[in-house]
Amino acid sequence: MAFSSSPFASERAPGAGVTAVLGPTNTGKTHLAIERMLAHPSGMIGLPLRLLAREVYNKIAARAGEASVALVTGEEKIKPR
Repeated sequence: MAFSSSPFASERAPGAGVTAVLGPTNTGKTHLAIERMLAHPSGMIGLPLRLLAREVYNKIAARAGEASVALVTGEEKIKPR
């Protein structure tokens, strides 16, 4: 009997998982995250700075449409229309 540490392991696509992209400032990490997320039907990006979150929200909303993008920070909440 095969044992899995995750109850959802059998529902994942082969090769699915979490990838950490590490590197110095201004090397395209956020750009890569945006491109990878937009290549899928849905996704989420966690960002350490509110202003960066707002900038990324604006970029994604311009490409995907405001009706399909949300922003939640400690100071503001924008829900899709």
